[in-house]
Amino acid sequence: MNEPRLKLSEAVKDLLSQGHSVELSAYGRSMIPFLRPGQKVKLTPTELSLIVRGDLVAFHKQDYLVVHRVHAVLSANGSIQLLTKGDSNLNPDAPVTSENYLAKVNGVYRRGAWRTLSSTSFHSRLVLRLGKGYSFWFWVWKRICEKIALNQKMH
Repeated sequence: MNEPRLKLSEAVKDLLSQGHSVELSAYGRSMIPFLRPGQKVKLTPTELSLIVRGDLVAFHKQDYLVVHRVHAVLSANGSIQLLTKGDSNLNPDAPVTSENYLAKVNGVYRRGAWRTLSSTSFHSRLVLRLGKGYSFWFWVWKRICEKIALNQKMH
């Protein structure tokens, strides 16, 4: 496990459990084009039962924190599971449960100001409606960028 990442994830979890919002910089490329590496997001403590399709949520995955879009909310026997996926990922994540759910992403810092996110925004509806057809081209673009970066490291 990556100890610094685990400590950061635990610190975020502690702050959220105390009712604080947390601002973090995005790291990965799974939410391109909606979120880019280095772009800030605001996590806000929100009950799992209030999460709806289209929301962005933060959760633990192994030893790191992930922000992905909710594609479905499943409820059975009093427990809730979120089916999530990065916008530019082809495959969904393992179900998010109360065990690894952290918070809702309710803001993104763009063009010098915080923008409030909505599960019913045009972008959310587009991603959810087009599914893999939307993700595929951004997945291809990510792979090309990774190969270019790898070639630059080798030379």
